[in-house]
Amino acid sequence: MLRSRLAGRPAEDLLAVTSTDRVTAGEVLGSGPARDMASDAVVLVSVEDPVALVRLLVALDGAVAGLLLVSTSQPPEIVTQLSEIAGCSVTVTDRTDLDGARTVADALGPLRAEAVQTRWMMTTSGTTGVPKIVPHTLDSLSRSVKDKAVNSPAVWGLVYELTRFAGLQVALQSLLGGGTLAAVDRHAPLAEQVAFLTAQGCTHLSATPTLWRRLLMAPGIEALPLRQVTLGGEIADQPVLDALATRFPRARLTHIYASTEAGVGFAVKDGRAGFPLSLCADEPGDVGIRIANDMLWLRPPGGHRPRYLGGQGIEIDADGFVNTGDRLDVTDDRALFLGRDSGVVNVGGVKVYPERVEHTIAEVDGVGLVAVTAKKSPITGALLIATVVPAAPDTDTDELKNRIQSHCRATLEREATPARIQFAETLPTNAAGKIKRS
Repeated sequence: MLRSRLAGRPAEDLLAVTSTDRVTAGEVLGSGPARDMASDAVVLVSVEDPVALVRLLVALDGAVAGLLLVSTSQPPEIVTQLSEIAGCSVTVTDRTDLDGARTVADALGPLRAEAVQTRWMMTTSGTTGVPKIVPHTLDSLSRSVKDKAVNSPAVWGLVYELTRFAGLQVALQSLLGGGTLAAVDRHAPLAEQVAFLTAQGCTHLSATPTLWRRLLMAPGIEALPLRQVTLGGEIADQPVLDALATRFPRARLTHIYASTEAGVGFAVKDGRAGFPLSLCADEPGDVGIRIANDMLWLRPPGGHRPRYLGGQGIEIDADGFVNTGDRLDVTDDRALFLGRDSGVVNVGGVKVYPERVEHTIAEVDGVGLVAVTAKKSPITGALLIATVVPAAPDTDTDELKNRIQSHCRATLEREATPARIQFAETLPTNAAGKIKRS
């Protein structure tokens, strides 16, 4: 249980802080579920406020049968469908659009003596349709976390929504590792988010490559006292790794491969894109890594076989390896990520991975952010459109466009070269910090 794993922390330890609220270990350890919340209840949690969510998760884990974490970005009709699939009997939220739901305050009560095994459920971050639900346990979610206090406690910055897999990973690393979780207001201007993290003394920060590119362009980023820089959720290309190493030369640089289905897979700490093939033999953390037909397969430790609720299947082979859906380019002693196999675009009969085109464009000096999307074409099947955010607001976009076109033509196949390059002030991201391509 979260409660038992936090029990060793002093009551005055600051567990989580936002610009408007904070909570200590003593405060969260003193609460349980509401008196009328049965121990066999399955609770849907859709809470935006990180401090309130920390209070709630500690109170409910070990006291109810199940917890389903749902992003507050999901519309009410999707929340209803997810609730039905998971068999939820209670909904707790700080939203105003979910009928019959409880507030966090109404869901809390006194401590209970008895303990039950709580099943944790996470949703996938797909952008269309109803997300899939993946059952977990607290142990499977926190198997990469070390429960220990350190001589110099970490302040973990939270720039994700906590109900997402990546956000929960950051929260568990902080809470169970003896640190403080400093959660930004994700809706505030980026400069304000950076200023908040700096004021809290943020030492550890995890973000998607897209969020890191945005952060690198934000005023004040150089003041962050980072000791750990972590990337995950998207492909970490060499330009963003190099930029982070230059900006934070004293920080340890790590990019992590993880998925909602398989959990945390492995970490790469050599500052290079992709991963060394030696990991396949090393099996870090008892995680099996296999490459078959240029696809990445992972075997979770302990014989765990992930599944989706609701009858949907996960592709698992006879040895327990899960098909991640990620296509690789294997060269010499290293594997580089090309992109999601489900996202491949057919341009004139040639399979093109939008992520590969994005990484190529990101190599051009002056490019801050880039997203490549596809538009249907009656002639070639699809055309690629690149939307670029310049690194500086006073950029000569005509000159930058010419350099992008020249670099793409020299580096990519003709079909992979974008048919159109357009510029924007920003790119939308979802609650998981990933670029929205739809």
